[in-house]
Amino acid sequence: MPQKPLKFQEITAEIIYYFLIFFLCYTASNKLIKLDSFKTNLIKTTLFSPDQADLFSVLIILLEVVLIVVLIFIKNIGLLFCCLTMLIFTLYISFLRYKGLYEVCGCGGILNGLEYVYHFIINISLIAGSLFSFLTFYSINDEK
Repeated sequence: MPQKPLKFQEITAEIIYYFLIFFLCYTASNKLIKLDSFKTNLIKTTLFSPDQADLFSVLIILLEVVLIVVLIFIKNIGLLFCCLTMLIFTLYISFLRYKGLYEVCGCGGILNGLEYVYHFIINISLIAGSLFSFLTFYSINDEK
């Protein structure tokens, strides 16, 4: 049986949870506003044709919007979904780096142009934060 989290741990998990929602809203809206730039970044990787970039750019934005909705309405599942999504994004950028195709981050906004190492650190932090929040909220719900 998990131990009941400390109040500080609960507050930290809540802050991370709201940050994840904000972060995803920010990146999804930025990708949508600058859709052509996002498509161009996908094409630059040479993994996507222009038609595939059209499809994937919309699918990625939809995935982020669905993730935001799930986070808001089903917190624990949303946190796991967030963790999995960030893991996939991290594997994607790592694959690009491994193949020598990673130039700079194309996520948009303040992240646009980010070097790989910083992008990787941010993604790992988001994965760790979503897991931390999930485990904290899970142990709180398990106590009830």
